Amino acid sequence: MSARENVFAQRISLLWLNPDQEMPSSNWGHTAPDLELAEIAKALSLHPHYTQRILKLLHSLTTDPAVIEYRQAVLDDILHNPALANGLEDLLGKIQTFDRYAELGRKSDASIHQVVYRLGELQNYLDCIGTLRGLLDAADRNLHSPGLQAIRALARRIEADETFGRLKRELPGMLAQIENIHSVTIGVNLNSDLAPVGATLLAINKFRYKGSASFMSRLFRGDDKPETEGIAPLHGTSGMQEVHTLDAIVFPEEERAKASATMMLMPLLKDLSQILDKISKRIVQGLRDYMQIEIGFLLQIREDLAFYLGAARLIQRLRACGLPLCRPTLAPMAERVGELQDAYNLNLALLYSEGRTVDLHERIVLNDVTFGDEGRIYILTGPNQGGKTVFSQGVGLTQVLFQAGLYVPAASARLSPVDGIYTHFAVAEKISQQAGRLGEEARRLNAIFTLATRHSLLLLNESFSSTSAGESLYLARDIVRVMRRLGTRAIFATHLHDLAADCANINAETPGDSAVASLVSVMVSEGDGEALKRSYKIVPSPPMGRSYAREIAAQYGISYEQLTAALQARKLIDGEA
Repeated sequence: MSARENVFAQRISLLWLNPDQEMPSSNWGHTAPDLELAEIAKALSLHPHYTQRILKLLHSLTTDPAVIEYRQAVLDDILHNPALANGLEDLLGKIQTFDRYAELGRKSDASIHQVVYRLGELQNYLDCIGTLRGLLDAADRNLHSPGLQAIRALARRIEADETFGRLKRELPGMLAQIENIHSVTIGVNLNSDLAPVGATLLAINKFRYKGSASFMSRLFRGDDKPETEGIAPLHGTSGMQEVHTLDAIVFPEEERAKASATMMLMPLLKDLSQILDKISKRIVQGLRDYMQIEIGFLLQIREDLAFYLGAARLIQRLRACGLPLCRPTLAPMAERVGELQDAYNLNLALLYSEGRTVDLHERIVLNDVTFGDEGRIYILTGPNQGGKTVFSQGVGLTQVLFQAGLYVPAASARLSPVDGIYTHFAVAEKISQQAGRLGEEARRLNAIFTLATRHSLLLLNESFSSTSAGESLYLARDIVRVMRRLGTRAIFATHLHDLAADCANINAETPGDSAVASLVSVMVSEGDGEALKRSYKIVPSPPMGRSYAREIAAQYGISYEQLTAALQARKLIDGEA
């Protein structure tokens, strides 16, 4: 090979500007299970064998704006070119064929088999490169992403390479040398008892032998018999186990007694193996010129393309369900902003749709989210099962999808990257926890604050709910004050309405540029105005805990007045107050 650049060894990534860049490691702790990222990875996967790599990618938050925009552009091209997306999905199946050749190669060490697999691999390589270049050429001016443009340019350079052109011309001939081997002719000597005593290989043929024709067939045909037709039935190898080497045929135990005459075939099969090896060596001489052809480039972009094609399919499905998704606008990391309009929790949408296209327009409640100068730390209060956890988890998922370079579940979005997402969701107490549930929560919070920075996102959900109201409020207030000092973004979903009511005092007495504000999960009245129901709308508002408690008690018939009247009706208490 000349000293010129080997075009076949070039690598291009559709995920990273530098194809050799490795996924950054993220210290997620409990974040991945709290956000249920595994469910998102499944939804993004065209096939289960892509799920683990996609999950690893979701775990690897990139903060590089150039990488995020690079990925967004690739996804845009695939979304806006349906013919390209369909063709690339078909191409993935062709690239998958390389795995089969590799598996077969591991199962056999016979040189003829190795040659066959390499020939098949090279033929598949020619087909894949031609298909890839054709698809990207057909997209023409609709191809705007630097990533796919670079893939197209490389595919064109490969096809224009002298070695590729020569392979395209010579490969059919090499394949023909293998494909034309369909049978062998064996001469067998018999003794006076008509028992076989010797045999030799006479020829390797391009045709297949047939068994004898039926009596009626020979009658109507006359005496003419093709040379390829036998005078007895054509016997198969059903009595032998299938093998991958020509010198390793094994007879089942019950067949051994019948196999004595057949055993003389073993030397013949070895001779045949040697002859085929000679043929393979001639082909190997021709293959040496193509040793520099590597398939790694195609295997790499297969994983990358599967990521984008799975994302595009999910976007189309959710839009068909009546839900918005958008390409988020990138804000500088230093701004620490997050602006979402009509946002929702992607996991909730996946749960309701269950992989089908169903109308979710009325079922999924959309909410706005704003992290900025008016508020970066939110104390979220509201009734049980009012959507607080779903809201908090949804904000975290949106940030992950944004930094993965994907569309986000919102009508519009402008987001700054974060350097980490840390969750602190309430945990069930376990007997094995010597320090108890509060001690476990404290350890987890301590671990978070050893890693979090002003550019992080913290999601706390019912933290300190295992202790008394007074202790819980004391601990939670200190945590909120530390978050303000740090300058991070955070949502603290809690039943501590007094904490939410104290936002102004916390801001006044604690230095910092992350304002603490109150969010509320709203209850709305039904019909006569007496009954309340959860709206799942999250809005900026002072906490309304006491009024909610009164109204919820009345709704379920457990107010003081209602229960007193019930006991009086049962004559268990008198009618006095």
